[in-house]
Amino acid sequence: MFFLSWRQLLSRKWQTLLILLGISFGTLLFVSISGVQLGMRTFMGEQLLNNTAHVLISGAERIIDPDEIKAAFYPNTFVKWITTPTGLREEVRLENYAGWYQRLSRDPDVVDFSPRLSTQAIAINGKFNAALRLIGTIPEKHIRITTIEKNMIAGSFAALEKGNNGIVIGSGVARNLGTKLDQYIQLGTGQSEQKPFKVVGVLHLGNKELDDSLAFAELNDVQVLARSPGRVSEIAVALFDIDKSADVANRWKVISKDKVQDWQDANQLFMEIIRVQDFTRYFITTAILIVAAFGVYNVLSIMINQKRREIAILRAIGYAPKRILELILYQGLLLGWTGGILGIFMGYLLCLLIGTLEFGIEIHGSKHLPVSYDWKIYATALLSANLAAFIASYIPAHHASRLTPIDIIRSE
Repeated sequence: MFFLSWRQLLSRKWQTLLILLGISFGTLLFVSISGVQLGMRTFMGEQLLNNTAHVLISGAERIIDPDEIKAAFYPNTFVKWITTPTGLREEVRLENYAGWYQRLSRDPDVVDFSPRLSTQAIAINGKFNAALRLIGTIPEKHIRITTIEKNMIAGSFAALEKGNNGIVIGSGVARNLGTKLDQYIQLGTGQSEQKPFKVVGVLHLGNKELDDSLAFAELNDVQVLARSPGRVSEIAVALFDIDKSADVANRWKVISKDKVQDWQDANQLFMEIIRVQDFTRYFITTAILIVAAFGVYNVLSIMINQKRREIAILRAIGYAPKRILELILYQGLLLGWTGGILGIFMGYLLCLLIGTLEFGIEIHGSKHLPVSYDWKIYATALLSANLAAFIASYIPAHHASRLTPIDIIRSE
């Protein structure tokens, strides 16, 4: 049956070749677009997780509400504000870090967590200065929950030690200050005296805004610099399963007044971009495969009309309707498998070519465009090609299986 199906396809070489090219092109397009999109998504995801983590716990912002003030102090009086009260009620900070420490240490979903203190600082090196977002953290914990060590281009993140006044700065900060590894810079927050910090590492995230402003130091050193002993502004948490981040965050929100955000909630714009990309990718591929499916349908329908006598002979010598159905379906599946395999092979080669193109920024030490070769991309592409071919071939196959020798002779 397989051999007979193949012979019938070869009897119409050009039509078969065009349909194969249509299926292959749709598969190639899906593989190449998915490879580039998922490669960029992985890169951007790493950048986001380096700055937020799977779940980020921070102090809740309590904004002054004029209506609440009026209700509390002037409940039965008409009030017209000369200057409407605005701003935060108090400094943003965690309500109970010790409680979070105990809870996170016992949670089976948590890989590790890193307490952090974020503050604004000014770095000075001679006549040069730079505004920094200075993050105090515990080095060994921060390395466990992020991939930041991969972004180090000089020194080591682990070189940050308690009480040593070490600092890791972005590559843009190092360039703007004209400083290098093992040199000292002056650091101040505007509310304290400047202190010397030794540059123990330089990192490059590939994001100019971050590379020009980000710096890390040991948590205790930042607390001393900011005159905030024991203060923690946020906790970055890494989970064993990143897909559980939303559920875990929702569970923790119920038991605390602090602000708890999973990484998707904290980066909603990025997630919307991902959804648009996915929709575009599947829409384009579906449109092409639908066109290819119509081609499969047309080729098989024409072939059935031209092979009516052969079908009558097969039925007359004992071929059951089920066998005729299989004969036509095999042809559709042959087109799907052959076109799909050819498409994923060409898509893989195209991804290799795209991966050699230089990108505008440096990513993990390379300027080449990041491309994903996840096996799920190729499996989805092959499944889609075969599904389109199967659906397109089933209709004419079902019609052919219902033909009888008498019906065919009468129509002739």
